[in-house]
Amino acid sequence: MEREHLILNYLQNEEQTTQRQIAGVTGLSLGSVNLLLSRMIKKGLIKIERLNARTIRYILTPHGLAEKSKLTFRYIKHSYAQITHLAAAVENLLEKIKVGKEEVIYLYGPQNEVFEVLNLALSKGKVNYLYITDDSRLPETSPRTVIIVWDLSDEEKLAPSYRAINLLKELR
Repeated sequence: MEREHLILNYLQNEEQTTQRQIAGVTGLSLGSVNLLLSRMIKKGLIKIERLNARTIRYILTPHGLAEKSKLTFRYIKHSYAQITHLAAAVENLLEKIKVGKEEVIYLYGPQNEVFEVLNLALSKGKVNYLYITDDSRLPETSPRTVIIVWDLSDEEKLAPSYRAINLLKELR
């Protein structure tokens, strides 16, 4: 259903397109796009209109628009649940590591969605933290120094010298 959602989103804005373009934008293989379009046509989600021998226009049907809305709602609901779960994991982690108000937590990892949720949760909890983007800004090694990471390779790189805790492992 997620792959169909990608195609429906794209077709809502780009009726006149090719399967190759759909594959490029959605990251799906050309064969997958062909198969999914065929299924969606059979389900009545989209219809095709031949403009000439080489050009086809894909049109979302009312049923297709309703399905797209349903899939979008499901995606938003799932994303919200994941964000809530991640925020709770941050709170649990902070309780677990018992960082004092005068101490600083370091964040080390890519500036992505996980970072954004972590940033919000730490700001809400009034926790002192610094975001580090490269190794040159790492603090001096200390048993009390806590570095929160959210990427396995970062954890492996920092673990020998620091108390590196992978936030994503706390989601279990």
